[in-house]
Amino acid sequence: MRVLLIQPPFEDFYTTPIRLYPLGLLYAAAVLEGEGAEVRILDCLTPLKKRQIPVPRSFSYLPPLDRIPHFFKGYYRFGIGDEEILRRIFEFSPDMIGVASQFTAYYESVERLARLIKKNSPAPVFIGGHHATVFAPEIRRRTPEIDFVLEGPAEVCLPEFLAARGRPAGAKKKERIGERPGSGLDWRALRPAHHLLRGPDYRIGRKNSVSLCAGRGCPYGCDFCSVHRMFGRTIAYRGVESVVAEMRANLAEKDARVFNFEDDNLSFDRGWFLEFLGAAAADPALRGVELTAMNGLCHNTLDPEVLAAMRRAGFRELNVSLVTASPELRARHARPYYVDRIDKFSSLIREARRLSFFVTVYLIIGLPGQTYDEAKRTIDELLALDVLVGPSVYYAAPGSPIHERDGLPPAVAADWNLCRSSAFAGETPELGRAQLLELFSYARRKNLERRPTRQRHA
Repeated sequence: MRVLLIQPPFEDFYTTPIRLYPLGLLYAAAVLEGEGAEVRILDCLTPLKKRQIPVPRSFSYLPPLDRIPHFFKGYYRFGIGDEEILRRIFEFSPDMIGVASQFTAYYESVERLARLIKKNSPAPVFIGGHHATVFAPEIRRRTPEIDFVLEGPAEVCLPEFLAARGRPAGAKKKERIGERPGSGLDWRALRPAHHLLRGPDYRIGRKNSVSLCAGRGCPYGCDFCSVHRMFGRTIAYRGVESVVAEMRANLAEKDARVFNFEDDNLSFDRGWFLEFLGAAAADPALRGVELTAMNGLCHNTLDPEVLAAMRRAGFRELNVSLVTASPELRARHARPYYVDRIDKFSSLIREARRLSFFVTVYLIIGLPGQTYDEAKRTIDELLALDVLVGPSVYYAAPGSPIHERDGLPPAVAADWNLCRSSAFAGETPELGRAQLLELFSYARRKNLERRPTRQRHA
């Protein structure tokens, strides 16, 4: 049984390379290999290619890009071309093809790829991921070219899927750590199939990098977040030695020297986090590596002791999400963080700066109930801390409590392409689109003017 797993192209104003490592596909590959399949990864985003294309007609409400100060310069298609995709498919001749469908706004690219495959290959096509999980019934109705829509994590949906189809002749199931009769797979014992990727294809700066996951789930209930739809509200961590061993293996086999954690709440369990940081810092093989966490560092779980341990283990950047400085908005949106007083948050940032972290703080512009003055005040308070301000324009994330309660705005429900921050598709009675654009441009302009000192390797 040959299975090709594809990370598809997509279209947007920008991309963030560190987020392109196909970790979800590697977990799926590990499950499939355990079922006896021969698996190959086709990452259409590596090497990263782009070409400028017209801004979608559905974005016609935006002014011309060159008239928006400090905005994106163009709209692009990221990924290899269709001819190259088909060549790679024919080269492998798979029995089944799986396509990652994580982000709702990029589903159009998934749909287009599925249609391309069905016109040129007899292999059945299945998709999985966050978007596939949230919108499975709609996808089945909308896109008949997709033969199967799998819901939930790979270790849950894939064994059930293969069992329902019957294991193809010649496929011999392998023994796996973590498998218990009658209870399926324990994801914490699964090692993602990093061996299917080339080390030099994934680099941060001049260093080979990999992404990995130490824990899953988040016990918080922020009503704009949809993490629970895939991984639940109960947080669970892998053993520290298992995580460190995965890092050592990738260093030895792929010369990986940057390890990016995709956890949604890496630091929630302070005891576990400190144990992991201590083990990473004490391991001679990992001396000099760099650790990053673009998501999942909860500032209310950080303190001077934890920051110092992070620095010793190899963290050079601190990425934290404030969302808003308003206690009223945090309460309204079930944001359970301690910053009732901005000075408490400020002291944490000052300590991080003292330890030579380069600090990025993220906020959301346009939260329901947020005013222009409150959003600008949050931006200005963060600028005063000499951090990089990361503005994200609010949209109703599919699968979030807001989406489950209120649904998507009618225009977004009719056109999934608009379901993204960069579309500026959502307006509220308090903040119109012109104000959202103004606040977004203001934050970017101030970042450029100040250019906070980058002290990554001090």
